[in-house]
Amino acid sequence: MDNRQKLGVVLLFAGILLYGAIHIATVIHIPTVMVWSDTWGQYFAAVSETHGWVGFILAILLFIVGALLLLSVFVSGISKGSMMQEIRERDQEFEEKYRNGRH
Repeated sequence: MDNRQKLGVVLLFAGILLYGAIHIATVIHIPTVMVWSDTWGQYFAAVSETHGWVGFILAILLFIVGALLLLSVFVSGISKGSMMQEIRERDQEFEEKYRNGRH
């Protein structure tokens, strides 16, 4: 596990925990929300009243960045694996062609 992967896991987990905390505080506050707009709804009115916008947005950003880091590690691992397989196949072809040519 390299550093990018570890950082991705930490950021993803931190985003999930922060979102969970903001969500719990919002859900607890929803029954006291008396006025909300049709555009955002009661949930986001409760987020606004609990001053949870910064945490809400930060949680989403942490989650996205963590997921992107993990995906980049996964994609680079796939491309490295297929590249190494192609190098092995070409090396084997080279060995068969030139080893047989000398003898």
